[in-house]
Amino acid sequence: MAVPQIYIGEEWFDINEVLSSYRDPSCGAVDIFLGIPRSAPEDGDVKELHYEAYISMAEKVIREIIDEAVRKFGIKYAVVHHRTGVVPVTVPSFLVAVWSGHRQEAFEACRYIVDETKARAPIWKKEVFKTGEESWK
Repeated sequence: MAVPQIYIGEEWFDINEVLSSYRDPSCGAVDIFLGIPRSAPEDGDVKELHYEAYISMAEKVIREIIDEAVRKFGIKYAVVHHRTGVVPVTVPSFLVAVWSGHRQEAFEACRYIVDETKARAPIWKKEVFKTGEESWK
C-alpha cells in the first residue's frame, strides 16, 4: 500500500516508507516529529491512550493546515498521520514529516503543522491510567 499524505486510522506506516514516499532533488531537509504516549507520575501514570476522530473532517482540516504551511513557509511537501484506537505508552501515535529546501523552513513548518493539528483537527484522546481511571482530553 502506498503511503498516504494524510492518514487517520489504526494502521501505522514504517518511517522508512514514509521517508521514501516523497523525493524532490530541490529538498535539502526533512524534519520529522513523532508523538509518543508517555507515562509519568506528574501525568497520573498513563497506561494507554484511546483515540477517536471524525476522520473525514480531520482529513479536511489537516489538508488546510498543510496548504497553509506550504504558503507560509515555502515547504514542498508534508505527511501527517495520526492513529485511532488504543495506543499503549511508548508506541508512536502522531507523525508529521516536512520536506523543504532548507532546514529552517522545515523546522518551522513542522512545528506549525503539529501545533495546528493538535488545536484544530477533531481528534480526541482518552487517557487510561494504571489505576483504571480514565479522562478525556
